[in-house]
Amino acid sequence: MIIKIKNCDLSYYIASFTQNGNVLKNMLDKNYNVAFLKEQKLILYPMNKEIMLQDEERKQFSEVTDYSILEMTPGNVYIYYDASSLDNALFITNRCNSNCIMCPTSSIVRKNDPIENIHNLLKISSQIPNDSAHITITGGEPFLLRKDIFSLFKYLKDNLNDVEYLLLTNARALSNKEYFELFKQTIPDNLLIGIPIHGHNATRHDAITRANGSFKQTMTAIHRLMSTHIRVEIRIVVSLLNIDDIEEIAKLIVKECKGVYTVKFIGLEMLGNARRNLKNVWINYKDSFEQMKSAIDLLIKNEIDVAIYNYPLCCVDRAYWPICEKSITDYKVRYLSQCENCIKKDACGGMFSGTYNLMKGVIKPIL
Repeated sequence: MIIKIKNCDLSYYIASFTQNGNVLKNMLDKNYNVAFLKEQKLILYPMNKEIMLQDEERKQFSEVTDYSILEMTPGNVYIYYDASSLDNALFITNRCNSNCIMCPTSSIVRKNDPIENIHNLLKISSQIPNDSAHITITGGEPFLLRKDIFSLFKYLKDNLNDVEYLLLTNARALSNKEYFELFKQTIPDNLLIGIPIHGHNATRHDAITRANGSFKQTMTAIHRLMSTHIRVEIRIVVSLLNIDDIEEIAKLIVKECKGVYTVKFIGLEMLGNARRNLKNVWINYKDSFEQMKSAIDLLIKNEIDVAIYNYPLCCVDRAYWPICEKSITDYKVRYLSQCENCIKKDACGGMFSGTYNLMKGVIKPIL
C-alpha cells in the first residue's frame, strides 16, 4: 500500500508507525525511528520533524496499524511491513539471474531493477516486531544481494529467530559450495526454502528459464539441501510450456528429492514476460488442472505433501479442494461477475488481477 503525501520531502526514511502515546514510548525505548500520527500531523522521531497532513492523507494514516513499518520517499509513503497482515516480505530486488518466459515481471525489469541496500534491509529488520508470525524473503532472486544476504540471515537468526520464514529463490547460488556453507551457518531456525523446478531435465528446464546450466545448478542445490535439516518446498509453475512434462517432474521429485517438505503447483500470473508470451505459455486453470492430476496423485501416493496455489475452486475437482490454498496477495485478487453467485466464493482464492479476464467463459459458479 502506498500513501501519497504532498509535504513529504525526505529523500529516504524508515520508521515504525503509531498513533498511540504508550506505543510511542515503547518504540523510542527500543531506539526505533518512529512516525507518530498526532492530530493533523506526522511527527518523525528522533529527528522531531513534523509533516502537516491533508484531510485525506490523515484519514489513510489513521487506518494504518501500530508497529507497521513505513518507507518514506519524496511524495510517497510505502507500507513496507503491515502489522495487521500475515503476508509481509523482505523484498530484495526484481532483478534475476534467470529470465523465465512465464515470469510476471518483464525482461527489462529483471535486468535493470536496483538491488536493495543491505543497510536499509537491516534497518527495516531491526524494527520488525519480534512476535511476527511469518515473513517471506523474496525477489527477483534474493541471492543477487551476494554475500550481504548472509548478514541479513544472521541478523534474523540472532534477533527474530522465532519467526517463520519462506525464502523464494531459484537456488542456483547454492550450487556454490562456499555460499551453501554460509547459508547453513546463518539462516534462522524456522526457514523454508521454496525452489522452482520447471522441467524434468536440463533441456526443458533451461529452455523455460532461458539460463543455460540452471537445471544442473538448481538440482545440485536441492541435493545438498536434502542432506540437511533445512526444509525444502519445490514449486512447479504450471504453463503450456511444461504441462506435458508435469508427471515426469513429479517422478523426478519422487526419485531425486526424498524428504522434500512440500510440493506446490502454482497457477500463472499473466503479467510481464508471461503476458508478452501469452500464446506460448497460457493454459487455462481448468485444462491445466485436468492434466496435472496424475502428477498430484503420484506425489500423494509417495506420501509427499502437495498444495495447489492460484487456482479457483471451480477449476479443480471437488476431491482436491482440501489441498487448494488462498495464495494470492489480497490486492491482486479478482473475481468475475458470475462468482457472486458461487456458494464457495469465501473459500476460493479467486484469480490474479492480470489473469481473470482470460478465464471468461471458463469460470462457472458452484451452486
